[in-house]
Amino acid sequence: MAKNRSSDRREKRRIYYAIPLTCGIIDPQTKTVTNKTYLARNISSSGLYFENNEPLNLQTELNCKFTLPKSNITINCVIKVERVALIDDGKAFGIGTTYLAISEKDKETIKQLIDRCDVNGLLETTIKRSASDLHLLANQPAVLRVNGELENLGTEIFNPDDISKMIYSLMSKQQIETFEKQKDVDFGFQYNNENRFRINVHQQKGFVEATLRLINSKAASFEELNIPEVVKSLARQKDGLVLITGPTGSGKSTTIDTMVELINQERKAVIITLERPIEYMHINKECIIKQREIGTDTKSFSEALKSSLRQDPNVVVIGELDDAETAKTALIAAEAGYLVIASFHAPDTIQAIDRFMNIFPSENKKQILIQFSHCLRGIVTQLLLPRSDKKGRILATEILIANDAVKRIIRNDELTQLNNIIQTGASYKMRTFAESIKQLFEQGIIDGESYEWYSKGNY
Repeated sequence: MAKNRSSDRREKRRIYYAIPLTCGIIDPQTKTVTNKTYLARNISSSGLYFENNEPLNLQTELNCKFTLPKSNITINCVIKVERVALIDDGKAFGIGTTYLAISEKDKETIKQLIDRCDVNGLLETTIKRSASDLHLLANQPAVLRVNGELENLGTEIFNPDDISKMIYSLMSKQQIETFEKQKDVDFGFQYNNENRFRINVHQQKGFVEATLRLINSKAASFEELNIPEVVKSLARQKDGLVLITGPTGSGKSTTIDTMVELINQERKAVIITLERPIEYMHINKECIIKQREIGTDTKSFSEALKSSLRQDPNVVVIGELDDAETAKTALIAAEAGYLVIASFHAPDTIQAIDRFMNIFPSENKKQILIQFSHCLRGIVTQLLLPRSDKKGRILATEILIANDAVKRIIRNDELTQLNNIIQTGASYKMRTFAESIKQLFEQGIIDGESYEWYSKGNY
């Protein structure tokens, strides 16, 4: 079976190539040929995919000729229409074909082209190495980030054209159009049942490049992720604001998805998530979960958040809380009786609150402090530290629970006092980064070098 799946995957490999196809449509009765020109969208080792304003009948046979770019190699083949589907909101048809006749030489030429531009092998390596990120760069080999460290994969140096073909083969037509217009696009890519990638495609020095973050599609438990038990209590709140903060790549999205899954298992609720892109795909259990992707399902976080409040939610999840309009609406929602769980970029608790306040005009600060102190339920700040056994990274956390003392300090804008509150707040399950990092060291999960570095505040 494994061999069959591997063979099937090879057959399904494709690369994006927008090239003209000169085709002769063969009439099944008269065998006469009508010449047409189409535009191929991708090429695979088993057939071609192209688009047309008119459909073709299934089983239609076409004599086809096309020239591979930058090689001047002309391929001659006979293809058969196997599938036809409406695309572009019904404005065109996507037509999938298989090869009926093609020379072994031409088939090998296509295979070599696909092998050179095949991204699937790189995705497989990323998964097998448990890497967090894969970087596809023009005029460089592929690079992985493993256990927080960059590692050259030792592949061939990819030219800009090959990199473009690799990346475009992962994108829908809409995503390609968005990228070519905006020079930047984020989207999710489901590789298999267990693994999904969050992909950012961007342009650098005129070249197309991409960063692919590996996401495990299977929800892990709080215990597996080393998320403190008190975070479950935050997920069980009926209303208010919970911030999950930390630097980029600290596992914020994973923690939020784990909280959503807990709610999904424990109570009946409507959960609306606003993500860019959607990472973990939730399945409705006790809850109705609506996952809305920014750029696909809605224009912006602020517009989506306002709209979500008209969709009867109990819980609203905000993937990025980074502008005044979204932050203001989040506070209003939290005060109005919704539970709002939001991701926010900040290295520690005090800076999280300070940066949140700085989103707003300074003249509004006093009012925002009052609102924030009233609706805040807790802040979880995260870091991922390298494990001493080299088997990935482990979560360290700083926890602030918004008790009466915390609310008073925030309301009075005396944020420097929060460190003392966190240090002495064990009865509320609060803890500092220093305490979390020390515990990981004493348990032998991180080594002395990591302990020395991170305990000094090198976040």
